[in-house]
Amino acid sequence: MSETRIACLGWGSLLWDPRTLPLAGPFQRQGPSLPIEFSRVALDGRVTLVIDSTALDTQTYWAPLAVESLDGAIAGLGLRERIAPDRWSDWIGLQSNSMRGTTFGRADPVVRERIADWLCDQGLDAIVWTALPSRRPNGDERKPDTEELLTHLKSLSGEARSRAEEYILRAPGSLRTFNRVRFEEELGWNPVVAEDEG
Repeated sequence: MSETRIACLGWGSLLWDPRTLPLAGPFQRQGPSLPIEFSRVALDGRVTLVIDSTALDTQTYWAPLAVESLDGAIAGLGLRERIAPDRWSDWIGLQSNSMRGTTFGRADPVVRERIADWLCDQGLDAIVWTALPSRRPNGDERKPDTEELLTHLKSLSGEARSRAEEYILRAPGSLRTFNRVRFEEELGWNPVVAEDEG
């Protein structure tokens, strides 16, 4: 029986801090073009990147996983993202060539179809990704507007502000989102350019 090839999509901290994610190789900048934006306020105050169907498309990254099954890929990503197992079916996206009509993980139908099309061209059997929803500073799972996010970031201090700044600075410079440009203008948080983005 041939080996199952499973990979993971990334666009945020997975790229520079994979931690326990069972990678079989580095992230590569040839993932599908998806609508990504700084649209989620994390519990620690950071404003993080998520799939946002209203955002502009941007190139994502992908990496092969050292797992033998879809369950292993879901668990590996879920543990790295500190998502409770009972939320994996909502917040871990999965697309498999053998289950194109899957509904595992929240995803806009257009986004899911784009991932499915990309997967078919890669010689991979399946892909997983973080499918966390947008979230406002007050915890509501709705997209925050840019001014709301700026007010939130400006209100942070100490370690919380440092963590928030680091996340935005370390996100790939190629992710030129609307919110990022505003963060740079208002806060001066310009990206760290990696060698492969030269």
